[in-house]
Amino acid sequence: MDRIIFFTKAPKLGFGKSRLKPYLNDKECLDLMINLINDNYEKIKSSGKDYVVYYDGEKNDIDFIGGKKLLQFGDGLGRRMRNAIFQELETADKVVLIGSDLNNLTTEDINCAFDKLDEYDVVISPTKDGGYGLIGMKTQIDIFMDIIYSTPRVLEDTIKKIKFFNKSYYLLPTIRDVDELVDLVGAEFDSDNVKLIGAGEYNINFKIDDKVVRINIASQLHLGDKQIEYEYGALKALENSGVTPKPIRLYEKGKFIPFGFLTMEYIEGRPLEYYRDFQIAAELLAKVHNTLIQDADLIYAERPFQTMYDEFVTMYSVYKSWDGKNPETEKRIDRFMEIAKNSGLESEIQNPCIINTELNNRNFIIGNNSKIIDWEKPIIGECEQDLAHFLVPTTTNWKTDVILSIDEMMSFLEMYEKYRHVDRKKFMKYLMFNSLRGVTWCSMAKVEYSKERTLKNDETLDKINKFLSPEFLDMLSIFYEEV
Repeated sequence: MDRIIFFTKAPKLGFGKSRLKPYLNDKECLDLMINLINDNYEKIKSSGKDYVVYYDGEKNDIDFIGGKKLLQFGDGLGRRMRNAIFQELETADKVVLIGSDLNNLTTEDINCAFDKLDEYDVVISPTKDGGYGLIGMKTQIDIFMDIIYSTPRVLEDTIKKIKFFNKSYYLLPTIRDVDELVDLVGAEFDSDNVKLIGAGEYNINFKIDDKVVRINIASQLHLGDKQIEYEYGALKALENSGVTPKPIRLYEKGKFIPFGFLTMEYIEGRPLEYYRDFQIAAELLAKVHNTLIQDADLIYAERPFQTMYDEFVTMYSVYKSWDGKNPETEKRIDRFMEIAKNSGLESEIQNPCIINTELNNRNFIIGNNSKIIDWEKPIIGECEQDLAHFLVPTTTNWKTDVILSIDEMMSFLEMYEKYRHVDRKKFMKYLMFNSLRGVTWCSMAKVEYSKERTLKNDETLDKINKFLSPEFLDMLSIFYEEV
């Protein structure tokens, strides 16, 4: 007789899927576990094989599936698997143990495992993380002991054990288990070709074949779960510009990803290099800024300087009330805030256009199909704000070592003005405000980085510390003297 062991944890709120907890709440983790268990249970039933459920936890938490249920026993995962298989081999000719976190297991895989046991002593379905999600045998072979589980060496060490006992083995096709966010994306799109291509402070991007899957972790615009819908709308509004990624689809919620996300085209290329790519940048920005705004359902910055200043106050207040603040840093930012406050906050928007508001060099993909990416915080504003953000030291020095002189900035504006007029006086004012935006954001982020947060980046923390240093702030003073 052939027999399947369905080896699972009884799902319980607050337990399990620890590596997904930075992205999923407890209820979402529980729903995912139940979803995976149900999917795999149905495949086991459809195989027509005899089966038994071995569970860890409370029996009433696994009673949503049928079948005979036995409590796992033994110290540690290896001994519990060994005990379950050995026990079932007392009454079965071949036994295949299957985990419950698997996403792409098929009934054909299950039947193939039993067929291969006619030729081999052990069958295994590897997982991409170096472990396995299915293992079967027809005689009691103790290959589970002295192996450290939940490491990338599990499969390798298990094969060594099989060879030690002079037994044969067969590796079935690799299957997916769902433990991390990249696994969740792979499950959602039924793909093993998933690659992390970028993680910002508020979003994570994965590449699947020729498209990007973009997931928001938080919203700088305080839009909550509407953030991804806002970004999708911006991409649709900009589609006719020809210089932004084409949006493919907006998902309110996926089968496995329990919140909204979007897909867009993947753009091949490299980040922008200052000086070398200024002409390309000028053309790309002008095409964005010259795009018609009638159909763009974006935040409208009626009084842009007031809006920016209010944002500075909100961000800087976090640092001002922090016990770990640097008095010298605080003194300089206080001075900047006072100058900005008295520079005239009531002026209204003129010549409105769609602006990105966060134009560092990695927001540009330069290649055969150069484009501007990362439309996380677009608004209807003034082109001078975007241009100043693109050229100010708090942007250029963020991911590179470049700090442009005023003359170099003006040279770029000359390139841009072939396509659109720039108010130079307003541009200089935006230089001040954008430098202060960078500094106040860093002040808030400095406090956040002193705590636990979902996304942390050592390179980002280094720049935060640099931008908050008295020396860097003194360098920025030139923008406050010019206004």
